Amino acid sequence: MEFGRHNLGRFRKLGILRNGIPSEATLCRVANGIDDLALADKMREFAEVFHKELLKADCDKEIICVDGKAERGTVQENGRNPDIVSAYSYDTGIILATEACLKKNNEIKAVPLLIDKINISGKIVTADAMSMQKDIIDKIRKKESDFLIELKANQRSLRYEVEDRLKEHTPLYSYTEGPELGHGRNEKNQILMKV
Repeated sequence: MEFGRHNLGRFRKLGILRNGIPSEATLCRVANGIDDLALADKMREFAEVFHKELLKADCDKEIICVDGKAERGTVQENGRNPDIVSAYSYDTGIILATEACLKKNNEIKAVPLLIDKINISGKIVTADAMSMQKDIIDKIRKKESDFLIELKANQRSLRYEVEDRLKEHTPLYSYTEGPELGHGRNEKNQILMKV
């Protein structure tokens, strides 16, 4: 309402809010009358059309980044900040879809739902270690997409298996970055790529 009062002159020049700012009760009625899911679907449709136009410019193989974030400033009934998993197109800078989680560990359940919402065929999907789940990887493969998922050292048996397989190959490129302070700890990132 403060924004409306502060900009009332501008709104009237545009020919809107001639009778002043609606009451708080009216604004609440309007907000409560909005179908959130229908609005989200329409926004996703709009983003898809806009995304396709931007993608036509020139893109070899699109990269889709899947990640979850806590929504700050909002608290749920369970006392937690809601977590939102989103699919972001690195090439166009557009969020293609989002999926809400009830709890942090529900991110694992939200990622497959998110992947179902978008076309990832022929694209590269990146995700953090939370998505290193058989069901998620199977879904990505089924949709004929490539993937790059972070593997953390605390997944010991999988880590050793991957390290053993990597030792059999000589990387064409090696890149080391670090140390870096992240999430309250020092991290050293090493990226090996084989083409």
